Formats: sequence, C-alpha cells, structure tokens
Amino acid sequence: MEKPDIIALLSKHIRISDEMATLITEYSQIKSLPRETTILREGQRATECFFILQGCMKKYYLQDGEDKITKFYTEGEVITPASYTNQEPSKYYISTIEETIVSFGDPNSENEIYKTHPKLESLTRKLGEIFMVKTNNEFDNWVSHNPEDRYLNLVKNRPDLIQRIPQYDIANYLGIRPESLSRIRKRLAK
Repeated sequence: MEKPDIIALLSKHIRISDEMATLITEYSQIKSLPRETTILREGQRATECFFILQGCMKKYYLQDGEDKITKFYTEGEVITPASYTNQEPSKYYISTIEETIVSFGDPNSENEIYKTHPKLESLTRKLGEIFMVKTNNEFDNWVSHNPEDRYLNLVKNRPDLIQRIPQYDIANYLGIRPESLSRIRKRLAK
C-alpha cells in the first residue's frame, strides 16, 4: 500500500503553511489497520483519535444484535470519538471496512506537542470545527429526508461510498433493508 500524503489531505480542508506542514510531518504517528478491525467497542474509553489517510471505517451501534450504522469515514476525515473527549464509556463501535491507514493521536502526545507548538493546536481546533459542522449537516439532512432522498444525497455527495461499501451496509446506513435499496435503485435506473 502506497504511503498517503497527509499534507495534501489536510489541505483539502484548511490552508497549511510550510511551517505547519513540517510540524505535521514530523509529529504524525501513522499505523495501518487491517480490514474488519474494531478500534472502539461499546463500553470502552477511546484512547486515540484518528485522521484517515487511506481506507474506510464505520461508526455503528449494536441494537437487538444488529448493527445500526450512523456514519462512514474515508480519506481526509477525522474521527474523534466522544469518549476520547469526555472519557466516558463509548456508546458505539468503530470498525474498519477496508484496510485503513491513519494518523493517530493520544492525549499525552497531543498535550506535549501543543505545549511547544500552540499553532498546531489552533490548526487542530479549526479542523475539528470544520468536521463538526459537516457531521451536523449530514445528520440534519438524514433526519429530514426519506430513504430514497438519503440515497440520492449519498450518490450526489459521496459517490465513492456507493462503489466501496457493501450494499447491505449502505442500506443499513439509510435505515432500510437491502431489498428496499434494490427497489430504489431499480426505480431510479428507469
């Protein structure tokens, strides 16, 4: 697997100065996670946050023995589990769908880096705000639309997901059964 360019991915969301690029490259901790690896389980406290360099992950709840997918994460997206911030047990799971390469942080290393490089903390905060707004917009769109409109929105705004993620996971995310998704796709193909 080719090493992804963290600066190019970050630059899609925020302007990165040469000084920041050097710091980010110097302090980035990178690891590869195999396909279908659960990185956070319900009841655990998250000890790491992630920036996806390559691959795909999903966030889901376990309800009556079934996954309920609420979010997909791909290249250039941040995952900061709620339990990473509030240090309470997680209410959900996060797993890889594909082999995934991430830059990760933990509270101790982040605090040390931020003490010596406060500009990096400011950049991280700005990036977090960008992704918080994006997530809120996705949620608002999801709750205000029916499954067919959610699917059309997904096709329009995240066509990569349609190609990468199994149909049963897409259906789960949309809140419908795979058969219903097949009917929607057939109807839209006409």
